[in-house]
Amino acid sequence: MAQFKVKLKNSFNQKGTRFEKGMEVELLSKQTSAPNLLSAGKQEIADAFLRKYGVTLESIHISNNYLEVTKL
Repeated sequence: MAQFKVKLKNSFNQKGTRFEKGMEVELLSKQTSAPNLLSAGKQEIADAFLRKYGVTLESIHISNNYLEVTKL
């Protein structure tokens, strides 16, 4: 298992919810490399935002354009 920090690069609105630049979550992943932003890693990231902030981050915003992923 590896630990990652996922941070928003830009602010945006999603269905009436404001996501601010700098919001971040930490997550544990079964993968040793950064969570794949194209498959199962998206769900891990979405779940982490839901746990910490109580908001659902839609998969369209789970991409390299919106997120910075760092291995801790």
